Amino acid sequence: MCYGALLSVTEGLSALRAAETGESPEAFAAGIRLALGRLGDLGAHPAVQLQTATYDALPVWRMLAFNDILYLSAFTAAAEGHRSGMYKLAAAGDGVLHSGFRRQFQDTWRHARRA
Repeated sequence: MCYGALLSVTEGLSALRAAETGESPEAFAAGIRLALGRLGDLGAHPAVQLQTATYDALPVWRMLAFNDILYLSAFTAAAEGHRSGMYKLAAAGDGVLHSGFRRQFQDTWRHARRA
């Protein structure tokens, strides 16, 4: 199962992120809506198990979770996430970094609204 959590467009945080990236709030929200639509199309494919949701928290990390593999990049006020490098993080036997990011993702998911 794959999960996708995107910033909600109904709260002021999407407008804040838009301002940080130099986009209009409308264009930024349209990009989120487009991503949700495309993820919905992908999730409708019979070979894909995908759930999507939106959350209301200032995004700090972009996390893509595929089973036990996480792909991570950072959001900052000065950097657009699309320009941030992605890091692949696999679970290690005694590693806590993967567990910490997984826990944060699970908490975000738990508080998110299903799309």
